[in-house]
Amino acid sequence: MTHLTSSILLLTLSLLLCSCKADLRELCYDHNPSPSEDKTAELVLELKLDLDIDLDVSIEAHTEIIAPEYMKVCFYDPQLDNLRSTEFVKGGGGPLHTAPGRYNLVAYSFGTEWTQIRGEGDVNTLEAFTSDITATKGAKLASFTRTGEYDAYGPIIYTPDHLLVANEPVDIPVPSIEHPTVTIQANAATIVKTYGFKVINVNGLQYIQSVEAFVTNQALSNYFGKGELNTVPATIYFPVEVNMEKGDLETTFNTFGKLPGESRSFLHILLTNTEGKEVRISTDISEQFDNPDQTIVIDEPVDIPAPEGGAGGIAPKVEPWNEENHDVPIG
Repeated sequence: MTHLTSSILLLTLSLLLCSCKADLRELCYDHNPSPSEDKTAELVLELKLDLDIDLDVSIEAHTEIIAPEYMKVCFYDPQLDNLRSTEFVKGGGGPLHTAPGRYNLVAYSFGTEWTQIRGEGDVNTLEAFTSDITATKGAKLASFTRTGEYDAYGPIIYTPDHLLVANEPVDIPVPSIEHPTVTIQANAATIVKTYGFKVINVNGLQYIQSVEAFVTNQALSNYFGKGELNTVPATIYFPVEVNMEKGDLETTFNTFGKLPGESRSFLHILLTNTEGKEVRISTDISEQFDNPDQTIVIDEPVDIPAPEGGAGGIAPKVEPWNEENHDVPIG
């Protein structure tokens, strides 16, 4: 290789290296990140974890509102109502990275056991709901809850969990050196109502095997994006506990709320003794449902028939286990 050829080759390599360095410098130092990559706001959430009422029952189920580990934050266009972006923050809030602009911010607790969310694409369809009870149980109870004076319309659904929701219009400005982020403060409270319930005049509590209750004309779901109850009727289902110490039946249950309008709410109770014999109670609880203390009390005499075999329902006799071995085919 001649001296001239070597010089040309070195010059070419130097130009290539300079070109690569120039390109690399432009990528590393001249890149402007999009607003979604920078913190544009800080969300501070005040969680309301206490009920507004002191229920007159000893059962604590459904009365505790647990602080969520995470909250999901949805940003909706205030004009078009469509979803623009979503983020997750800790239960008490955290940094937000959405683009500057005006939004309707809706934050809700994430990961509840029974309450489910759908319709998130539009603020008007954002909905909290629960599942229907099983088909087998529903078929068994349909004739009971859908006959006579106390008809129950719509599906029979499980009682919902508490869902903490914050709904706030926000304006996120373009970050500047003087004001790099904006602080958004919002209150998150449950959209679910809790009621106490008890039956205080029951004879033969020791013979009870199970108690199931149903409250009719409840809202099927809650459109919490726009703050409205679903006008489709539903029946809330919940089991009831036997309190031998107090000598009554009692529990608490949750509901999205009474069906909007002039509808009346009926209570159905299905008690079963250890022989499978049923005792059914149906009564109008519309007036009690509107009581400020949100405790429903049934004081009608109820007699549970003693089983002919003499076994009690609270402390049934358990026979010894018989060991059985079976081969399970695999593959």
